[in-house]
Amino acid sequence: MTKKVLLIIVEGQTEQIILEDYLDAHFANSTIRFDVQREDILTKWDAHKRIPNIKNSVVRVIQSYLEKYKFLANDLTAVVHITDTDGCFIAPECVKVDESIEQNLFYTEDAILVKSDKRKEQIEQRNDMKAKNAQILIANDHFSINRMKVPYQLFYFSTNLEHVLWNERNEIPTEKLQKADEFMDNLSGTIGEYLSAYLPVSSALPYREKIKKSWSFLMEDCHSLQRGTNVPLLFEMIKTDVQ
Repeated sequence: MTKKVLLIIVEGQTEQIILEDYLDAHFANSTIRFDVQREDILTKWDAHKRIPNIKNSVVRVIQSYLEKYKFLANDLTAVVHITDTDGCFIAPECVKVDESIEQNLFYTEDAILVKSDKRKEQIEQRNDMKAKNAQILIANDHFSINRMKVPYQLFYFSTNLEHVLWNERNEIPTEKLQKADEFMDNLSGTIGEYLSAYLPVSSALPYREKIKKSWSFLMEDCHSLQRGTNVPLLFEMIKTDVQ
């Protein structure tokens, strides 16, 4: 019997480095495939600097993958989407101008620092766009692809993957892959066990309630700048919906 494909949409290759071997080993009934976007779908403007329909954007990503690798919608068992939160749910007043910072943008525990008023406006617009798109996708549990109903779920790393793994929310982009490899080489347990320590809800709750509460928690105060993830629930989703 041919195994069905679990498609995982991620922003960068570091997510694939830390998750691929674990998923292959623990969920052998599915073929695990990563689609690395090298950008954030949730903050992507269209060619006319307009906000595209986020559901249509995700469907295009899925359909493009199917066409590229000669799969049919019926080959998919589910689509999982992982995003960095980037502080998108913080209040606008938590985006602050600080001309002394070296980077154009710097994340802290309770603020996003930028060098100018113009950059502050851009980040506020980005946050608003990403928060609204995330809320749309959180409420969406499937996509219809060529008339096939494919289960879908959005998960997050906060502030980003690097912040969760080695506690650096302002990592230098060119060092991410090497540090991800080093992190995995030095990890004593499984990545599933490691990430579970940063799940912000009780593991005793039912899966659906944990998903709902993990997102509700993230949207409060400055939690989208603080260290946390609901990716451990991805493993539960696979067990319940896919296996």
